[in-house]
Amino acid sequence: MTVLGWRRHLHWLLALVCAGTLAWTIHLLWQAWPTLQANLLQMRSKWLAFVFAGNLLAAYLAFEAFRALFVHVLPGRYGRLRLAHLYFVGQLMKHLPGRIWGTAYQSASGNEASMAQWVGVNSVFMVLSTAVAIWIAAIVLGFFHAWLTGFAATAGGLLVYFVTWRKTALSPLLGLLRRLPMRAAGRLADALAGFADASSGFKLEVLGWLVLVWLCYLAAWAGYGLAWPGLRVTDAVVLCAIYTFSWFVGYISLISPSGMGVRELVFVLLARDFPPDAVAGLAVMGRMALLAVDVVLGVAFVPFRR
Repeated sequence: MTVLGWRRHLHWLLALVCAGTLAWTIHLLWQAWPTLQANLLQMRSKWLAFVFAGNLLAAYLAFEAFRALFVHVLPGRYGRLRLAHLYFVGQLMKHLPGRIWGTAYQSASGNEASMAQWVGVNSVFMVLSTAVAIWIAAIVLGFFHAWLTGFAATAGGLLVYFVTWRKTALSPLLGLLRRLPMRAAGRLADALAGFADASSGFKLEVLGWLVLVWLCYLAAWAGYGLAWPGLRVTDAVVLCAIYTFSWFVGYISLISPSGMGVRELVFVLLARDFPPDAVAGLAVMGRMALLAVDVVLGVAFVPFRR
């Protein structure tokens, strides 16, 4: 088969993968619809549009953080819309069993960058976005406990961010990767090396995007507080912080696609001091909102594959 023929077949294969992933995510939403419908009957529906808009904006701002990282090490490889396609289709694929499909699709479809480069950018983005999520959740719970605790969490997070993201701190990790016998590890080290000398301004830019992401998420969960009878806005914001920790546990569990089930179980256990009906309902609503946002943005950017 000629190179042109192979690329033509790959084009159609990737299109089928996109369609299959979208269908699977919609299937997950459809399965949860009966529970979701029961919860909707209790809620003030006019606030749900605000909740969805907050989640949608947060998801797009997360892409801008990813784009800033990508352009830093691979400038000029893709336009914004093409990179958005690769990013949001990759986000859809996180709902498939296994954790590699999104990056594999990005590498195969966006072949102007190597697999190691895609893995490098995705790895840095995953570490930074997860760390900032846990940091923001700690700040929220800290201020809920005491003002001094909240300020300590804020200052401690900033200190860790700027101290650990330095060449002297990253060099041992890069050296370890290069000493591993696997060629892929050396390529990953080369991809990550582009971030070691990042300027303070660039670090602030990435942090700014990620903080905006979480401000939007907190606002969206505040909307749950306005929508759910008997739940205060402050309760909903604290539940957002608890849900974030639950999401992290689900993500690292590797038991199910995107932590499904594990996240909700941990959330219910940690939020036992809040109204049980609200906790159970928001566990479902939170997951369904994220699924719906992934579907909407995936569909919106599917046409920009080239």
